[in-house]
Amino acid sequence: MRFESFQERYPRLQPLLTVAVIVGVLLYSMLVGALVAGDKLSLGLLLIVAPIGLLALSFSIRFPRLLVLLFPLSALFMPKLEMPTGTASVLPLSLLIATGLCGLWFVAAVLRGTRLSPSPLNRPLLIFSAVCVFSLGWGIIWRDPILLSMPKFIITQSGSLVSILMSMGAALMIGNYVTSDRQLKYIFGSFILAGTLMTITQFFKIGQTYLNDRGLWGLWTAAPLFALLIMQPRVAWYWRVALFALLALNLYQTMIVNSLWLSGWLPSIVAIVALFFLRSPKLFFSLLPFGVLALAISYGFFQMVAQNNVDEGGLERLIIWQQNWLIVKDHWLFGVGPAGYAIYYMSYFPQEARSTHNNYLDIIAQFGVVGLGVWFWLSWAAAWEGWTLTRRFQPGFRRTLAATATAGWVAGLAAMLFGDWLLPFAYNQGIAGYKYTVYTWIFLGTLITLRRLMERDEAAQRLAAQPDGYA
Repeated sequence: MRFESFQERYPRLQPLLTVAVIVGVLLYSMLVGALVAGDKLSLGLLLIVAPIGLLALSFSIRFPRLLVLLFPLSALFMPKLEMPTGTASVLPLSLLIATGLCGLWFVAAVLRGTRLSPSPLNRPLLIFSAVCVFSLGWGIIWRDPILLSMPKFIITQSGSLVSILMSMGAALMIGNYVTSDRQLKYIFGSFILAGTLMTITQFFKIGQTYLNDRGLWGLWTAAPLFALLIMQPRVAWYWRVALFALLALNLYQTMIVNSLWLSGWLPSIVAIVALFFLRSPKLFFSLLPFGVLALAISYGFFQMVAQNNVDEGGLERLIIWQQNWLIVKDHWLFGVGPAGYAIYYMSYFPQEARSTHNNYLDIIAQFGVVGLGVWFWLSWAAAWEGWTLTRRFQPGFRRTLAATATAGWVAGLAAMLFGDWLLPFAYNQGIAGYKYTVYTWIFLGTLITLRRLMERDEAAQRLAAQPDGYA
């Protein structure tokens, strides 16, 4: 059925409409000019930005699958593109994109009944999000009375909540808007390109402001490189040599040059071990004795790193963890809300008002044992889903990506023990830290896409296998 356009239905009105548009634009321009000339600059700028915002909104509604591809670009290559909030915090572009896409999906779900792509990850992601939201109100209701005199703290907590929700939102949006191998290869390649540039600029001490080499950047450089090296079939020998050289340079930079930053390189080692296991459990266990021997030979290195961390005050974390327990024991069910324990620290322990440097303690403090339990559910569901997909895919890009995302997720869980964040914490890296904590969630979202592609192909194969009379 063909619908007539406005021009086809009312051809005589088209000249009038054209004149009306021209006159409207002229009047609008005159109004903006008058406001700017009359020292009403803010209002004039608002009128200038408004049409641009409407065009951006229209584009976002029509092409969300293109907008989601800005995730890796905005996170990896655009660290300085941020929106000021009037406070010390800024909103990174990647967070704004995630918020906009989640808002569009919610509107589509309400108006058109759009549903999430089927995945074992959906339920734990949504339930953990619900626990985070509930814990905000819970923490305020049960907050110590002496702290109720700081009402503006709710702004900080709300910002922290949004950054946490949009971490999981990033995974869901990647999983629902990325629908092809070409898009997945684009995301995978973006991390390899950015990680290579980060490694080179750090190694040669080249100052730069266009790459976001913070957080788990080392992990999400090493894992894709190593996965391509050992899992991707039909890779020419010279490309394998190049991959090995880049991986060696990355590990040298993170392990040797930056050895004191334990969570900067240990997750990469965990990912490499996990990738060996995903490649072939038999190969993994056959190489295990050599791994133990390598650890024994490297004992001096690990002892040096441990001593350097102690010299830098690493044992002070034990005091911080004990301090954290003093808060948690009175708010153990749903915690004190997003970033909530910071207000307790500033009030009761002003000399030691530091974060726990342990993401698991962060979770139990903010969201209680309920939140920690749901987090463990999500952690296991993601690892098991990654294992399942890796085993079911034939050798090729999809299997390589599934193994990369799985090994990286497991390594990220290990990094949480040493203080690196999968969930951004407002009083360390700030809300702006979202632009590098989102790395892990982007790859987690690829597991949702991979399941969709796998089920689509399996359905097509079943249909093709049916007799013609039943097709």
